[in-house]
Amino acid sequence: MFSTVTELSEQTNINLKSIDILITNYSMFSPTPSLSAVVVNEFNMRSNIMSFNLSGMGCSAGIGSVGLAKDLLKVHRDCLALIVSIEMLNEYWYTGKNHSMLLSNCPFRLGGAAMLFSSRNQDNKIAKYELKHLVTTSKACDDQSYACVFLDIDMEGKSGISISKSMVNVAEKALKANMASLGLRFLPFKVHYR
Repeated sequence: MFSTVTELSEQTNINLKSIDILITNYSMFSPTPSLSAVVVNEFNMRSNIMSFNLSGMGCSAGIGSVGLAKDLLKVHRDCLALIVSIEMLNEYWYTGKNHSMLLSNCPFRLGGAAMLFSSRNQDNKIAKYELKHLVTTSKACDDQSYACVFLDIDMEGKSGISISKSMVNVAEKALKANMASLGLRFLPFKVHYR
């Protein structure tokens, strides 16, 4: 987590005391003090920084952080927002024999990323990207979607993340819904009359 923030600071030549908004996210872990408090303390950031800690949201925590940063930067003009997104499976590394729970040990490991967002006019020319649209779709109201990735306890009392066979179908449906929603925002609308 610290190395990603340090690397971002070095690459962008940004003094971390100039950050106005800090958003940290972690898919499953919810420590005390929060990860945002840990980052503020480690890098001696300003005491009046707006800090947010998103956790327990699974894989959607990263995109949720981007959405939160986008909304906050619309309200707070001339600001910098730092997002720190990390993944660490240490607490939920599964050591049992349930195949659906062993599967989660493969894609989920240890990693992190730090992203800098700006609503400052002077950053327009040096920014790598401009965030135009952000679309999220919640399928949690569907039982199949809700239970496709689940923190569970096996018959031996060992906790881990269970991934069901329906994961591919659920992901396909969510991707279709997102693409349909996003497509309406930038694809041309043409009507042909005969």
